[in-house]
Amino acid sequence: MDTSRRQLTPAQRSAKIERDRRRRRERNMEFERLQKAETELQALTAAQRNENSCLRHRNERLNDMVSILENIIQQLREQNRELQQKNLGLEQTMKLADSWFPFDICQSPNEEVSNNQPTPEGPRSSQSGIPDAERISDLLIDQHTSDAKHA
Repeated sequence: MDTSRRQLTPAQRSAKIERDRRRRRERNMEFERLQKAETELQALTAAQRNENSCLRHRNERLNDMVSILENIIQQLREQNRELQQKNLGLEQTMKLADSWFPFDICQSPNEEVSNNQPTPEGPRSSQSGIPDAERISDLLIDQHTSDAKHA
């Protein structure tokens, strides 16, 4: 039997065996290191997927809240417009009532009397010359608000 391989001396054989063992140890260590890295990456991937899922759900809830808040803002704007219209109508009614009754020709009870002396006739109402003025302006305001409700 003729072998084409040459025979190793015992020292060479022992060195070769040692090299082979070292390479196997290194490969096994590298394999174990890669297995640990794979396990860690799988755990990180699972954690990342879980976090992504939580973020998706939170994002959906926030989007729902945005939608609800936009509806509330729209309702508040509409209410604001309605209140501005009512306010404008009340201001017009008050201007109309003021134009019908000359309130400023009489002294207001808040105006100071000369030398801080009370007048002999006592405090006077700004509407003293027109007894039903207050009732009439109240009626006009009530009529305007009831017309606005029915419109």
